[in-house]
Amino acid sequence: MICFTEHHLKDYKLANTHTPNYTLGANYCRKNLKQGGVCIYVHESLIFSNINLLKYSKEQDIEIAATQLNIHRRKVIIICIYKAPCGNFEYFNKLEIILNSLYKDNTEFIIRGDININYLEPNNKKIN
Repeated sequence: MICFTEHHLKDYKLANTHTPNYTLGANYCRKNLKQGGVCIYVHESLIFSNINLLKYSKEQDIEIAATQLNIHRRKVIIICIYKAPCGNFEYFNKLEIILNSLYKDNTEFIIRGDININYLEPNNKKIN
């Protein structure tokens, strides 16, 4: 009932994309660089609200979009995130600030994304 994706589209092209039975719930589109960008489509049977995270997004480093669903007195925040392989990992760490700003006692998170960190290689860029 929710679809997340990295879309590679500019905002005007994404706005003209139609997905039957789904509504564009939230998105981030790059202004300068090619590709990238994320979006969340929500099934038309669900009630949602867009969470504006534009101030946290930075091309390549952290591209993020979020929607909120209210389901049975619970708040469910859906987050789609992308970090390019060449993205600045230090800037990507703003994810913790974002999650803390959205968290409430009755909040559940669904986080989906492509953060381009190889957990099989030894490095200090792993989130514990």
